[in-house]
Amino acid sequence: MNIEVKICGINSVISMKASNKADFIGFVFFPKSPRFINAENAKYLANLSPKTQKKVGLFVNTEINVIEFISEYVNLDYIQLHGEEGTEEIDEIKKKTKKPIIKSIKISTEEDLENVLKFETVCDMILFDAVPSEELPGGNGKAFNWNILKNYSSKKKWMLAGGINKNNVHRAVKITQAPIIDLSSSLEVKKGVKCEKKIKEFLNIVKK
Repeated sequence: MNIEVKICGINSVISMKASNKADFIGFVFFPKSPRFINAENAKYLANLSPKTQKKVGLFVNTEINVIEFISEYVNLDYIQLHGEEGTEEIDEIKKKTKKPIIKSIKISTEEDLENVLKFETVCDMILFDAVPSEELPGGNGKAFNWNILKNYSSKKKWMLAGGINKNNVHRAVKITQAPIIDLSSSLEVKKGVKCEKKIKEFLNIVKK
């Protein structure tokens, strides 16, 4: 499959090393998440990352000075925003961190796509995810109707997230033509604990 893969919720040496074939890895800096990692541990794991791999930091309504500090300390390549950040705040984060921005957009109906246009002007990448049923903004293993994205096109790269696993990844990509897929919960043995075997198995399937 000619797609890129992002594995989110990396928080251990085992999950980091198992993900060495992934194009992107994600560190979750949201304290309420079971996948939370602090800046010090993220920096340690980031140093184990292959040079070609992009390191993404996930933030939810975080103060800009905190994002700026973590971005520099961990040496992140991308800032991923999962909160209620508006276009002006995103623009300020981008200027302060000097990092490209990924904005998560929650999708449940075609009308939700109307939110995308305003964010495309300030963001470098859009991530489409399901509307969460829990308090966590992502990583809930919940898929949305991929047909909503069937006719979506953008000059910028974008990601598909939400309930993707080894059994449905081919169908998800066929329907949406997503250039990048983002996984988290489907590669875990329990919330917050990645499974080395599941990660390697999935990457072998999509990186043949």
